[in-house]
Amino acid sequence: MIQFAVMTDVQYGNLDSLGARTYRESFSKFLSATGEIAVEKVPFTLQLGDSSQSDWTNHLAMKELFFVAERAGVRWKHVLGNHDFLVADENKPKLYADFGLKKPGYYDFVVDDPEDKSNVWRFIVLNGNEISVYAAETKEEREKAEEERKRWKLANGDLPAEWNGSVSTRQLQWLENRLKLAVKQKEKVLVCSHFPLFANSKTLDSKRTRLASLFDVGVYYFNLRVSTWNGKQILDILDKYACVKGYLAGHLHEGSYGVRKNVAHITFKGIIEARPNAFAFVKLKPNSIVVDGRASQPSYEFHFK
Repeated sequence: MIQFAVMTDVQYGNLDSLGARTYRESFSKFLSATGEIAVEKVPFTLQLGDSSQSDWTNHLAMKELFFVAERAGVRWKHVLGNHDFLVADENKPKLYADFGLKKPGYYDFVVDDPEDKSNVWRFIVLNGNEISVYAAETKEEREKAEEERKRWKLANGDLPAEWNGSVSTRQLQWLENRLKLAVKQKEKVLVCSHFPLFANSKTLDSKRTRLASLFDVGVYYFNLRVSTWNGKQILDILDKYACVKGYLAGHLHEGSYGVRKNVAHITFKGIIEARPNAFAFVKLKPNSIVVDGRASQPSYEFHFK
């Protein structure tokens, strides 16, 4: 069995609260969660993005907190979120190294089950901010991002939200190449991104999706301004590969869950709005994905074919 921990949307900031977003409280919630994670001694913790809120000083404070957790034995695998880029343009290139990444910020890694040599999983980490107004470092990049945004108008004619982004053709090709490699090497795959793609409507409770939650239907987040602009292109690739068993995301603080074409779409609750907290431990078995939710994070168990 393979085990790891998950947390997302800490969004720490030395800022006054805004509605349910209690920025300063994220400090103590992060320390509480990482304290429990350290006790469990899992090999790594997947941090799904938006660790700080809108200021380089807040980013540096979170960088120090990650280091404190590392000294307690917590090992990190980071995913980039949109709020991570809400800093001055000159600081944006520094973000990648601070999260242990290289630009353009997407990567993969393989984890072996120490008890079952046939239970091997490849984690594919996407950067859904790659083409975006907020992650752009120059005027020219922002203009290109606006052009990309216009490509992905919603069904009602609205533009997708500018607090989301798009993945490049190059990243899509990289994703497909990694999936082909996983098939060749007989690996199961978890795809990870800050931005969710799909959920079952019964798991939703926000105002945006309250009407949908009355019905038992599938909800595609890229139709609701809360996902990657070209999310359908990502799904089209995932649909071709049976090795994909799960898609893990954050961004939508309420969290959600859904199964689409034998793939579990698990969107984890954001710490910033969670009461009293939200994080999870995940177990990958030969035939299932088990989410052991802690505090307000729900638990799930998905058995795949």
